Amino acid sequence: MVAPMDTGEEAAAARWGDMDVDCLVEIFRRLPLDDVASAVPLVCRSWRGAAHDPSLWRALDLRGGGATARFMPWSPLAAAFAACYGVRRFSFGGYLRLCVARAGGSAVELTLPPLLVAAPPAPAPELDLVSLRCLALRKVSLPALSAADDARLPDVVARWCRLEHLELEHRPASFPATAARISASCPRFSGLKMAGAIRQEDAAAMATSLPLLKHLCLDGCYLPRRELLAIIHGCHELEALSAKHCVGFDEGDEEVAREAAMIELFEVGGSRLVDKFDQSDVDDLDDDTSSYVDVM
Repeated sequence: MVAPMDTGEEAAAARWGDMDVDCLVEIFRRLPLDDVASAVPLVCRSWRGAAHDPSLWRALDLRGGGATARFMPWSPLAAAFAACYGVRRFSFGGYLRLCVARAGGSAVELTLPPLLVAAPPAPAPELDLVSLRCLALRKVSLPALSAADDARLPDVVARWCRLEHLELEHRPASFPATAARISASCPRFSGLKMAGAIRQEDAAAMATSLPLLKHLCLDGCYLPRRELLAIIHGCHELEALSAKHCVGFDEGDEEVAREAAMIELFEVGGSRLVDKFDQSDVDDLDDDTSSYVDVM
């Protein structure tokens, strides 16, 4: 049982409760989103009002703090919602709806964790929610998508007409169509980060649909030299291109360096033509693995 507060503690609590709402909001802005959602509103009426301020929900980073495990029924966050609000079936979908409702259409940044789909052929309802109710988004980071969500990605991004920066955890098969819709619907778009294997059609889509791209990050991608040169030639407004630790071209390629000379920040450290097998990794093995070839 919690001991009753003495006079000094009561006075301190009263001072916190009487603090100007703008000051409270500025303090809460430094807290993790989970705390603003589950704990802060229960302290007092003024804290609850401040926790509902839409400005606290403009940046929805839902990938940090344990990603998918954070939204499991046995997670600390689920326990907090059960204890505070009596929520019996906690889910990421419900938490996302709360965040979107609190943002009230003002969210400008969104980072989604891996989306759990009960039936693989079905699209994820979470993607529908943010595409229809978060129309002011400027920066979006998406996880690897199911085939159903991949196919509708072009229609989803077309709704974010203010989109400026897109991060894709894995290169979607629909990227060429997605780039075309970005070109037609998102006039402020200038930044792209993507992982995976960059195909010839992907490089062509960047060059033709996104020629005004200013910031491009392809770190760790399978990026053949031909595709890299096509991107450099087509995206003539690039100010920063990062292609570190890629496979498909050598970091010391003189032609690549020459063609990219006009790019202010060009980083290709650790990139190599082929994914060389490191024999030292198997020196301690008894079986003969010397003929193993690691390919992407």
